[in-house]
Amino acid sequence: MAARALNLPDAEDLNVLDVHPLREMEPSNHLLEDHAALMRSYEENGYLLLRQILNPESVAEARDAMLAVAAQVGLTEPGDSTGVWTGKPFLPGMEESPEFSGISHRLIEHPENRAVLEKILGERLSVVPIVQYRIYPHGPGTAVHQDGFQSPGIKDYKPVWIALAPCDRTMGGLMVAVGQNKRGFFNNIAKPAPYPVPEGVIPADSWATTDYQPGDVLIVHPYTPHGARPNVSNRLRVSFDTRVQSARNPSAMAVTVKSVTPDSITVDADELGERTFKVDEDTFVRVVHPGVREPFNKFSEVTKPGMRLVLVREGDRVAMLRKASEG
Repeated sequence: MAARALNLPDAEDLNVLDVHPLREMEPSNHLLEDHAALMRSYEENGYLLLRQILNPESVAEARDAMLAVAAQVGLTEPGDSTGVWTGKPFLPGMEESPEFSGISHRLIEHPENRAVLEKILGERLSVVPIVQYRIYPHGPGTAVHQDGFQSPGIKDYKPVWIALAPCDRTMGGLMVAVGQNKRGFFNNIAKPAPYPVPEGVIPADSWATTDYQPGDVLIVHPYTPHGARPNVSNRLRVSFDTRVQSARNPSAMAVTVKSVTPDSITVDADELGERTFKVDEDTFVRVVHPGVREPFNKFSEVTKPGMRLVLVREGDRVAMLRKASEG
């Protein structure tokens, strides 16, 4: 992890409020039938934006299901498809609440949606059991980060961010640093976790965003710095993100922990049956809280039999262990 990160103990942290994207993100719908060209654009720019490519009825169904959960916790009024915020605070940790269970699965498995996502992936897909549901009201943005830093092995699967309702610039839609995926990791390992990105290392003129519409899909390269400015509107930002990967050779799998030693884990893997993998100091262990890395010497204490996890493998070793979210 440290090899391509920064070590700047005196640097100021980059504040997402100081990022002002002036560029407009460019859609790649015209490349969908040419997978090689689509991937060249992805590697060159660090993202793919596909405009309104999902089945509209399935998007509306997912939106309404998420807003029904929001209404249950008082964030919006029942039946309000526009998601006007009531003023009630957002409950921390709701992104992976079991109350959302099934929404992502139904949307991704819709035949039209699955077909278009397989065009993006370039082969038959399987879904990585990591889903975060966002029903974010007025409030702070998301710090600038790179998914690949905290998710080793992510190069073999693609994060998929999906807008389910209109999300203009006032609502905290994602912004990306175009082309900055080719410069390694910007995380400052001289600071405590989550190793914030320092001020001044990402060119200010590289930032881009857009106004998102229902059914827009954004694929962010694992090395691309990205974040979200605050939602300053009176509506909830209704979106979710999941991950897709090769069904032929998946690197990430859902597992149930059978047993652990200080340097190994035995699991019942959905695809492979019972397997034992090596765990080492470079394994990114996030089994208690999905956003917090556990120290290696605590691995066998915090990882318990019966836990449902996502395991990302590199041969016979574990690159990442993460609390599963199988929504």
